[in-house]
Amino acid sequence: MAILFISRGTVSGVQILINRLCETSGVKCLSREDLVKEISRYGDWATTVVQQLSKSTSAYDHFSQIRRPYIVLMRQALLEKIREDNVVYYGFSGHLLVPRLKHFVRVRIIAPLSLRVPMTMERLKCDEERAREYIRESDDYQVRWARFMYGRDIRDSALYDLNINLGHLTTEVVCGILKHVLLEKDLQASSELKTQVEQLFLASNVEAALVVDSRTRELEIDARIEDGCIHLNGPYLEDANLEVVMGIARSVDGVTKVDYSPGYASQYRLEEHEERYRSQMPV
Repeated sequence: MAILFISRGTVSGVQILINRLCETSGVKCLSREDLVKEISRYGDWATTVVQQLSKSTSAYDHFSQIRRPYIVLMRQALLEKIREDNVVYYGFSGHLLVPRLKHFVRVRIIAPLSLRVPMTMERLKCDEERAREYIRESDDYQVRWARFMYGRDIRDSALYDLNINLGHLTTEVVCGILKHVLLEKDLQASSELKTQVEQLFLASNVEAALVVDSRTRELEIDARIEDGCIHLNGPYLEDANLEVVMGIARSVDGVTKVDYSPGYASQYRLEEHEERYRSQMPV
């Protein structure tokens, strides 16, 4: 099956859709909350990172040190869950954690205020004015969050392969559309695509190992796999520190060969990952 990454607005009725899709198609549903639970296995430090960042989309300088660990750990947790191809992920901006592989389908689902306001009033037990304010504040927070974390505007339709408005389509109709996408022959995970996912997962395991180790936590080091070798890119390091980094990377299950290219403090750039994996896609 294809893997769906569904981005939604606040109180947009997507949960009902997701439940129905899972019931009728047999796919596994994965939410941001599920990923947060996975991160907790790394201990209190990782959980604190998630909690602190979840409460802020400002004070960039103050939070930049934990911004990258958050991205690394969330991406690792997401890739671990989507190694099987019968998964639907739903959240706000989680689709920005991974590159655009052919069988990764990004879907944006929105709903008009005429639908969202009554649902919000019922959920919060509030009046219409408060419901509208809540929706406005929550939507604004999501936009600021995506800009803060990924430098993207989640309202940009170009970020998605499919944009759906629940104001014009029923849940059953949308569910039917998404089931068709899941089974579309051209979007199935080939052996080559599955290999690429495994490579991304292995690289993310190395990055996560470096992030959770207190000796290397503050180093911005990216990992990628090519020709069976893990290539690390990061700042210049003294021999002792370099040996620590190499040792941590080699200790990750599945890693057989590692090299290190110094010269810059690396940052995660989605465009580079996308370009690299697009160039490797079978025609």
